[in-house]
Amino acid sequence: MKQNSIPELDTLRVENYENIFNLYQDINNNYYYNLLQTIHIPDNLPEGYYDTYIVGYQDTWTVISYKIYGTPNLWWVITHTNKIINPTKIPEPGVELKILKTGVVKEIISQISLQDT
Repeated sequence: MKQNSIPELDTLRVENYENIFNLYQDINNNYYYNLLQTIHIPDNLPEGYYDTYIVGYQDTWTVISYKIYGTPNLWWVITHTNKIINPTKIPEPGVELKILKTGVVKEIISQISLQDT
C-alpha cells in the first residue's frame, strides 16, 4: 500500500519520491518503506521524450526540478534519467542532462500511482 492510502499518515504530493515505495507495517504497528523498489528509465528513449539542460553554477537537483517542472519534488526523475548514483552530490556546472518532457513524467507518475502491490 502507498502512504496516501493510510489516513493516520501525512498525505504526500503525487510527485513525491516516497510514492515509489510501498509501505508495510511491522508487528509493533510501525510503518516502513520497501526501499528496494525503484523505477527504471530506459537509456534508449526516443529523442522526442526528452530535452536537454546545461547545469548552472547554483543548480542543485531540486533547483533544476523547480526550473523544469515547477516543483522541487521531481528531482528523482532527473537523477534516475541521468543514472546519477549519488543524488546527494551536487551536479557539476556545465554538464548536459537529459530532462524528460512533462508528458512523459506525468505518465511515469500515473504508472507509479497505479501500483499498489
